[in-house]
Amino acid sequence: MRYTSLWALRAYARPWLKVFALGLVVMAAGGFLEMKSMAVTIPVFESLFARVEHAQGAALQEVMAELWRRLGVLFVTFVAAAVARAASYYVGEWFSQRLLMSLRTSLFGHLTKLSMGFFERKRSGELISRVNSDTVVLQRTIGPNLGRLVTSPFAAAFCIGKMLQISLTLTLVAVAMVPLLILAANVVGGRARRYSRIVQEKMADLTTVVTETFGAMRVVKVFGMEDTVRERMEEENRGVLRNEMRAGRMRALNVVYVGVLTGAAICGTMLLGAREIALQRASAAELMGLILLMQSAASSVSYLSRTAVQLQTAEAAAQRCLQVMDEVPELVEAEDAVEPAEVAGAVSLRNVSFRYGDEPVLENFNLEIAAGEMVALAGPSGAGKTTVANLVARLYDVSEGQVCVDGLDVRRIRMEALTRHTGIVPQETVLFSASVRENIAYGRPGADEEQVVAAARSAHAHEFITQLPAGYDTPVGERGAKLSGGQKQRIAIARALLKDPRILILDEATSALDSESEAAVHRALQSLIKGRTTIVIAHRLSTIQRADRIVVLERGRIVEQGTHEQLMARDGLYRRLYQTSVATGDGEEVLEPDGRTPLSEGF
Repeated sequence: MRYTSLWALRAYARPWLKVFALGLVVMAAGGFLEMKSMAVTIPVFESLFARVEHAQGAALQEVMAELWRRLGVLFVTFVAAAVARAASYYVGEWFSQRLLMSLRTSLFGHLTKLSMGFFERKRSGELISRVNSDTVVLQRTIGPNLGRLVTSPFAAAFCIGKMLQISLTLTLVAVAMVPLLILAANVVGGRARRYSRIVQEKMADLTTVVTETFGAMRVVKVFGMEDTVRERMEEENRGVLRNEMRAGRMRALNVVYVGVLTGAAICGTMLLGAREIALQRASAAELMGLILLMQSAASSVSYLSRTAVQLQTAEAAAQRCLQVMDEVPELVEAEDAVEPAEVAGAVSLRNVSFRYGDEPVLENFNLEIAAGEMVALAGPSGAGKTTVANLVARLYDVSEGQVCVDGLDVRRIRMEALTRHTGIVPQETVLFSASVRENIAYGRPGADEEQVVAAARSAHAHEFITQLPAGYDTPVGERGAKLSGGQKQRIAIARALLKDPRILILDEATSALDSESEAAVHRALQSLIKGRTTIVIAHRLSTIQRADRIVVLERGRIVEQGTHEQLMARDGLYRRLYQTSVATGDGEEVLEPDGRTPLSEGF
């Protein structure tokens, strides 16, 4: 049996190897005491019981006194062995739990460093399963078994050694079962590992269904899909059950194999032992001692066999964890990466081409944005607007060309520095299950109360925050479920203000809001935009018209650019899109104070 992946986990245990070494001493002591208790027990059978049978009077009293002394030693040895076993069990748990804590932390940390392309290829339920379910399998297997895995081989070896001293012939009969046990454990364990791997994959599917359903519960309710999602979850659950039962049958089958082989070995030993006694080559006491030793050895071997099957399950889980750890981030920081002393915020995209897999999104794309300029990206869906913003924030790297900030290729800027100087307010506001204060301070954890409140005031959020039950300490719920859309968006704007980035990306930041909430958010956006390089991806004219320049994209290329008035004066894509959206009545139109009509939501 191969445990390559389990052995590779030792890398996560390095900080506690000294403790593990101490644990090995404790485990060895436990194994020695178990063997010692056996060594003390055998003479009782070999001599004292035989003497008790024939002793009388004073001789009987003497034998009984000796028996009491031997039993006293035996009892103390049993107690010491039990304490040592308990200590070894605890040390094994202590060590394994810290190993798994290190693995879980490393696994999560590695996932956060992987590129966006990885998360687009993987389902969130699968990744949650890797972090939670797979490590739980390892926890259930390694923790309880680590101590016995060390002591059981020594105990079995000691018992077999003692058996050899009593009778070579009888011992050979008894140990004949060991190769068969190893073969059975190998065959059964291999199948158990295969089924366990399928179980973990099915658990990932199940986790995906549950995560998606809870995240879209409003849609489920509106469309009356409760029965559908329940049936989908039930089907995935059946898949988990089927493969768990297959793995369970393999483990149960292993117990049968072990029981049959152990029983055959004991019966064969007793049968041959009777012949040895008849030939006066062994005594009944020796046979009893040998059988006692054999049962102890069989118990250790049986335990190792069962554990070997369980370890195959753990091996499958370890493989899945290490597969994630082997993933290489697509975005890496250059060895000569620099941290600019100051960032003005000028952005350049020079001869940029970008592909999602084999699908081209941008081709020979060029765009210059001056420091402090506000540029709106417009165009039909799939034109490449969000891709441009993602490349500026270096969520992806270009396939060809360069993206530069202040003339410096973003691939030569330290990632932490680029992140610090870039902020985003997304269309779908992301809030964490924490307080309002913690969500605002997310991009700047060291911010004090005064700075948090100042950012909230600038985002026109302070008034509604102070009316919440616990003010800034009010939990917002999962994904901000306790707040309205406009409130969540203003908290996101406050978060961006507190971060104070030089380059700001607004990704359709008001598209999902009603007119009243949009007006409040627009007031907040004016504070946020001031003095920053701003890239706006928006449909509503109320956002686009404030831009210094509108850049119109189609199929990954710039087809026209200018102000709203300049673009409307041309018979181009911008004007056609605007006229189509007005003609179809797609979206809500709001008359601005200066008399201009905004583009509709469908633009």
